[in-house]
Amino acid sequence: MTHPLLRPQPLRAWQFEDLLDTPDDGYRYEILDGSLIVTPAPPMPHFTTLYRLRRALEKQAPPNIVVGENLGVLRHDGTSYFIPDVVVFDANLLGTTVTALPPAAAKLVIEVVSPSNPSNDLVIKRHGYATLGVIEYWIVDPRAEEVLVLTKPGSGGYLVEEKRTDSMSGTAPFPYQLDLTEIFA
Repeated sequence: MTHPLLRPQPLRAWQFEDLLDTPDDGYRYEILDGSLIVTPAPPMPHFTTLYRLRRALEKQAPPNIVVGENLGVLRHDGTSYFIPDVVVFDANLLGTTVTALPPAAAKLVIEVVSPSNPSNDLVIKRHGYATLGVIEYWIVDPRAEEVLVLTKPGSGGYLVEEKRTDSMSGTAPFPYQLDLTEIFA
């Protein structure tokens, strides 16, 4: 197997099938409009925020909803593929043979802003998830101790944007209440 960064650039845009032979080396391999994005494993502060948020959501999720990690969201043509820090979807997909979620199946995607490359979550993935049609995208920013909730995706981006600090609650994808001071502690 050849490392994807050492093999020649494909004669076409990168596609999901090109990622099937990437090494299990701790890096995250994603694609935006045919361009490869490679990011390292997150550092402990990122992981801690992610862990606390996921646990808080899992405790409130009904049994028919999965709050998971490491499952990507794939555009139908294979030229955009993102692996969110957290993805929420229907439990009826568990045990199926899907290799990635279609965007309509992702009820919520969450990214924790990486201190080493904040533009990845704030710009690239924000645009990417909107153009994929992901219904709701949360950008969790530990630096500002806030969550940016983006809804109503369109080709130009998300149409609704709300910042949350201290606490947040909602009814979709399931009823939840979050004390953000505990998430960012």
